[in-house]
Amino acid sequence: MQLSDTYWISGTGGMAGTICPRIVLMSFMCLVLVSTATIGDEIREKPNNTTHDGPIQVILDSDSRMVEIGDEILLKGIIDKSLIGGAPSDVVILISAPEGSLADTFILSSPDQHGKFSYKLPADVGGTWGFEALYNGVNSPKIMVDAVPSTKAGKTTLTLSGWPAYPRVGDEVVFKGRLTDSSGKGVPNREIGYQSESSGKKLGSNESGPDNSNWDVLGFGQTDQMGEYNFKIPVVQDGAINVRVLFNGDGQYTPSESKIISLIVKNP
Repeated sequence: MQLSDTYWISGTGGMAGTICPRIVLMSFMCLVLVSTATIGDEIREKPNNTTHDGPIQVILDSDSRMVEIGDEILLKGIIDKSLIGGAPSDVVILISAPEGSLADTFILSSPDQHGKFSYKLPADVGGTWGFEALYNGVNSPKIMVDAVPSTKAGKTTLTLSGWPAYPRVGDEVVFKGRLTDSSGKGVPNREIGYQSESSGKKLGSNESGPDNSNWDVLGFGQTDQMGEYNFKIPVVQDGAINVRVLFNGDGQYTPSESKIISLIVKNP
């Protein structure tokens, strides 16, 4: 809103020519104050993840709001181009897992040039899972996914996490996970095998497969009474490395495979 450069004054006295512009100016200032207060209220009412016009800048969703224990939860999202600028950085997906889960509290997902990203993780226990995406300080609305007992008897789920995610040569990477049944309970005293895949460079070994991309057996472990396991692997060379864990199954439980953990190893 702008004041006109010309004022039309009614009346004949000089006083009228002085008072009327003041009245117009005072009226304008009142309108400005009211408008400013209204805009301020609107901004305070908007959540942090929206622009001033209202659209959500970071969106996260799941392909299903209900899964069976042991199934994968597929998360998909998109980032508004106004937040990306140049090359997109990683999206942080915050995870609120039900009690008893060994899922990480957050994971990283790399968006493509259009801002789209996705991630899969197994629902290792039953209950309500919560997810929220964070990009450059902007959060998505939180979504909820319910994990219910599986109808398939003997179905198993195998989780895996590793730290640090960006190790250096000479470090030891600590891996842990859990083998669970269709109800989310741990499966004890079962053998699991862990493997690596890389382009001729592996964890704990200088050997590689004949085609430089085979999965190589690194060792075996056993789940404890809670179905949990852990192992450590030394890093001997740099490069990109993938690690996974397998359960071959038996007469009571079905085979299962963990997600693949990707590590980027750097020289000290």
